[in-house]
Amino acid sequence: MASAIVALAIFAGSAARVLPALLAVTIQQDRGLQPSDVFLPITLGIAVSACASPFAAYSLERWGVRAPLIASLALLALSLASTTYAASAWQLIVAWGLGVGFSGSLSAALLGAMIGSRGGATHCGTRYGLLASMQPLGSAAGLLLASRAANALDWCFVFQAAAVGVLATAIAVVLAPISGRGALLRERKFKRHGAARPKEKNWRFCVLATIFCICGASTSGLIDGQLGMICMGTGLDLTSSADVMAIVVFGGAIGSVVSGHLADRCPARTVLALYFVVRALLLLWLPFTGFSLVELARFGALYGLDAALTFPALVRLMSGNLGARHVGRAMGWMTVMHLGGGAIGSAGIGALGPAAYAVGFAGLGLACLVAAGLVVLLKDARAQGAPSG
Repeated sequence: MASAIVALAIFAGSAARVLPALLAVTIQQDRGLQPSDVFLPITLGIAVSACASPFAAYSLERWGVRAPLIASLALLALSLASTTYAASAWQLIVAWGLGVGFSGSLSAALLGAMIGSRGGATHCGTRYGLLASMQPLGSAAGLLLASRAANALDWCFVFQAAAVGVLATAIAVVLAPISGRGALLRERKFKRHGAARPKEKNWRFCVLATIFCICGASTSGLIDGQLGMICMGTGLDLTSSADVMAIVVFGGAIGSVVSGHLADRCPARTVLALYFVVRALLLLWLPFTGFSLVELARFGALYGLDAALTFPALVRLMSGNLGARHVGRAMGWMTVMHLGGGAIGSAGIGALGPAAYAVGFAGLGLACLVAAGLVVLLKDARAQGAPSG
């Protein structure tokens, strides 16, 4: 029951958090704003989520799942509702940059890593993949429903309905029998000492942080922050743009489950390097297409599948290189790097504009090749059936 409620919360939160990126152009035109007035809050939201992730990890260890999850959902509902009254750039910065940003710090990646790693690393990839798949499924549902509702009614109704749905989910979390303190993996001896950053301040931690940064720049920065604007900038309407984005996240849902299974049965280092090479090829290929609906949909299906494939293998490598006991706190800092990379990628591609998207895609593609090279420097997690470390 508790796991189902957490999965529902991830699903509802993910469905709501795609609305700013999907409806940014519509809101900009309706309110008479400049493109930077909607672009900046989205990028700021990614950065705020990154900075707040270590504190979110600590809150899960300190208070368990219920209280942080309720606070995150309540803040998200308030931010969505306040968007309908936003008429200037600074109001969107408060609603999206701060509200949606802080609520997004309690991410599916963080919840999945901390909950999935309980009991050792043997099956953490599978557990993580199943829980993390709720995020792309929720995003896909939000994109498909919101785009049609915005066309049939208006964008204000979409944000108000999303706020009500998120608030209802928060009430369900209040009523659900979720364990409190001690529900997540934690070690008492690390609670009193130490900051949120794990003790392993070694080169493996730095390599993993760099990989997460590149991963975030090529996924969160590209898909969450810019893909909707890229689609509409190439002439697609709102519904078609939402369909392309939904194809990406549907591919992500499949990839999360499949990769979680593979990460527990194949060498995580090998499959992760392969994922990054494939992602690089896709990013280098897209600028040579005509950015038509068919080509963008084909890219979205392949890219969404590959983007989600990486995280379960990364969680496995974290367990193998940093120790299963440190996955929770390490994931907080890795999320900082992932979302920080997303903010950098989103800002860079947004600054280049539609005329120079090829440069941004090529740069991210080359960065993914660097990530593939860094992966081989790490050691693999223990094989299935081996005792956890």
